Amino acid sequence: MRPARVELDQPAILEDELVHRRKVVSRDDFLTHYTLGRLVPSGTTSALAVAYGYRFGGLSGTVAALGGLLLPGVSLTILLTALYAALRSSPLLPLLSRMLLPAALAFIVAAAFRFGREVFRPSLDLLLAAGALIAAVALPLHPCLILLAGGIIGAVGFSRGGGEGP
Repeated sequence: MRPARVELDQPAILEDELVHRRKVVSRDDFLTHYTLGRLVPSGTTSALAVAYGYRFGGLSGTVAALGGLLLPGVSLTILLTALYAALRSSPLLPLLSRMLLPAALAFIVAAAFRFGREVFRPSLDLLLAAGALIAAVALPLHPCLILLAGGIIGAVGFSRGGGEGP
């Protein structure tokens, strides 16, 4: 692998590298690992690092993948903490959140479209995604309940031939 890039869209970068450039895993395999990574409390990117680090290099691969994942973030966090300490009484600090929040939101939306490009066509997948979005925004439900309901509805729908499924 080439040196890691410090970017906000790490799962998409990992997908591009493993699925499209190197072709060492299928897109379905990656999306399965990504989905499972979303469920664990450690975070999606660290779960992917552990899964693929172990898959390709065993325990030493896991340690290397986690080190490569954590070192840039920890270094940047230390740098940003020092910058915050220097700017905390400056009038520039409130402006930073107004400038950076839209950019961070754009990264999140871009990642959602990138991962969901196969879902955004008429299908049970799209119906489930739209239903989950509406439930998440409009209903006071815990996200686990929305995921559980989507899983049950999807399993029933796909078993009856209502969608393409995995």
